[in-house]
Amino acid sequence: MRFESSEAIDHGDHVVDAELAAFVRDHYPRLIRLAGQICHEPRDAADAVQNALEQAWRRRGTLRDPAAVRPWLDRTVVREAIRLNPRRPGLIGRFLAGPHEIDMSETIADPRARHEADTELRIAFDALGMDQRVALVLHLYAGYTVEETASIVGAPIETVRARLRRGRARLRSQLGEAR
Repeated sequence: MRFESSEAIDHGDHVVDAELAAFVRDHYPRLIRLAGQICHEPRDAADAVQNALEQAWRRRGTLRDPAAVRPWLDRTVVREAIRLNPRRPGLIGRFLAGPHEIDMSETIADPRARHEADTELRIAFDALGMDQRVALVLHLYAGYTVEETASIVGAPIETVRARLRRGRARLRSQLGEAR
């Protein structure tokens, strides 16, 4: 998102409104996927994004650095997804829910084997604590640095590093990988 001038922020709210709306239009599918990595249900992800966008729209005048709009919106979406995330379903509920948006790093040609691998990964990912899951989603899925992830979740950098390390180790352990 790029503002035409600093005066556009102070005196031309319609410019800010139009550019924020354009940014949201361009990034809406990504925001849904981001919330979907945290929420268990697609409708919860959609609700999280909707609530976050309403909050962002109301607070759009507080955005002073146009270059920070992506982490600003992502932070709001992640917090809403955490808030709306219902109680973790049981093992059968997680199994029946199937894979959501997590992709396997390797290509598996057989659709049945791919589905089984996706399901195993989804179950392992869902078994992570919320803090670890959010850190992994922001860092590995959304591509934020550790420092940016720490800023978004409001935690010290070393805490985020520990969450990432423990989350990866737990996924490896649950998926039966050696390392």
